[in-house]
Amino acid sequence: MTKPAIEIDNHEVREMLASSPAKLDRAMRGGMNDATALLLREERTYPPERAGSTYERTHILERSWSREISGEGLSMRGIVGSNENIAPYNREAQDAERQAAIHRDTWTNTVQAVTARNETRVNDMFDARFRAELEG
Repeated sequence: MTKPAIEIDNHEVREMLASSPAKLDRAMRGGMNDATALLLREERTYPPERAGSTYERTHILERSWSREISGEGLSMRGIVGSNENIAPYNREAQDAERQAAIHRDTWTNTVQAVTARNETRVNDMFDARFRAELEG
């Protein structure tokens, strides 16, 4: 009696597994780049000038914001932050927990508000990048 046998050609599976780390890294880097660019743009956005104000904007706070991406693959890290050496008053303007009374209702793009407002959008950015890499 002949024993039935099934031969498995797992060449495609091996290829997919071998290319996965590079695809994951590209997806993470793309998503991280998209997300940090979005958050940086939003944090750098100044509110409209107050009517009748004679204060001349220096845009130092805007220039204090930067972004950095480090690491690889699923251990990648993106940081968007304001350098207090450039703008020592950054928390009084854009940190909801420490915001000065004069900035409330004007500076609505606090770190907390920007993060909350964009959480779904950031997740969608990563989702799109992973889908493009893994399904493409």
